[in-house]
Amino acid sequence: MKKLILMVALLAFSVSSFAALSSGRYIIVSKLNGNALDVDSFSTADGANVMQWFALGGVNQQFDVAVLSDGSYSIRPVHSGKSLDVYAWNADDGAELRQWAYTGADNQRWYIDNQSGDYYSITSKFSGRALDVWGMSMYTGADVRLYSYWGGAGQLWTFQKVGSSSECYAGATLTNRFVDCGGKTIGLSCVGDSETQGAVLTLKNSSIRNVKLAANGGADGIHCTSGNCTLADVVWNDICEDAATNKSEGGTLTIVGGSAYNSTGGYGGTPDKIFQHNSKNSTTIVAGGFTAYGTHGKLWRSCGNCTNNGGPRNLLVYSVNIDASIGAIAGVNRNYGDRATIRDLKIKNYSSGSPHVCDEYQGVQKGNSSTKYGEYWNTASCDVSRSDVSGL
Repeated sequence: MKKLILMVALLAFSVSSFAALSSGRYIIVSKLNGNALDVDSFSTADGANVMQWFALGGVNQQFDVAVLSDGSYSIRPVHSGKSLDVYAWNADDGAELRQWAYTGADNQRWYIDNQSGDYYSITSKFSGRALDVWGMSMYTGADVRLYSYWGGAGQLWTFQKVGSSSECYAGATLTNRFVDCGGKTIGLSCVGDSETQGAVLTLKNSSIRNVKLAANGGADGIHCTSGNCTLADVVWNDICEDAATNKSEGGTLTIVGGSAYNSTGGYGGTPDKIFQHNSKNSTTIVAGGFTAYGTHGKLWRSCGNCTNNGGPRNLLVYSVNIDASIGAIAGVNRNYGDRATIRDLKIKNYSSGSPHVCDEYQGVQKGNSSTKYGEYWNTASCDVSRSDVSGL
């Protein structure tokens, strides 16, 4: 009898952990790079290319996903009403993904299968091949094509249901959501440099856009705790502890656009890093014209002395402006396999060595002090050349 109860419990756990995706309106985000499926240039034409772009949640990134009678799904762009389509009925690896008028044929039917946690594969009923970020690109504009399924990060996707601005408020936790906050200003009280204060927003495989964190209400900023999270056009009026923290094991936190200000004698105490990265096997991306103002310690730091510390932690910075006084851009732990990739970085009054662009450290366990080795260029941990950095 006990064995039977245990088997039933395990079955229930399995079903609940790997439940089928429900019908709804979603943005669809890559595990690899945090970018979203996007119908190029908002085109409504048959044959328009489907690629990837920052997860901004426009109607060309919103898809009505519906379960069909055979267990497959239709995936239809909201702005056009058409369908994701295996172009020209090509069953080979490398087939193009386009939009086309909906017919319900097998090249427009998709199997969406949970692979682990928040991540799903999307395979064509027609060819059995999976949606794939072509060339494992980390950048916007990358093609999405079809390829034999092998389970890499470029073939895994999260589904974030489109929500409303009413869900965006101080202290909220968003789970599997995309929310445009509509320009609201929100905040919790700021207790200086305290690491025990709560997050203004907690995101679990969720993305937000168009929100301001009040100057006296930054608390511990925004936490990404699972899956992929995007912070688009977020403004931090005065950072308290940190602007945002990546706590998503195996996930990607993307900061695109927006700005962060910090003052020397402000609510947050001594200027420190803007973005903190604690989770392992994960990536933080800062891009799309994000701008720092005021005075800061660092743009990003891989945790130097976390409990059960380790890695790797990856950083990708491109098209970022530092219109501020700052001590360094990135701090990586070389012994944990961290890697910072930096391109098209502009820094106010930059001269070589001031500020440091990529500092390498020896990461340690909590209670110990991390050792700083100094600034490095073109290494396994610091993937940046002097030509990637210029004055602002």
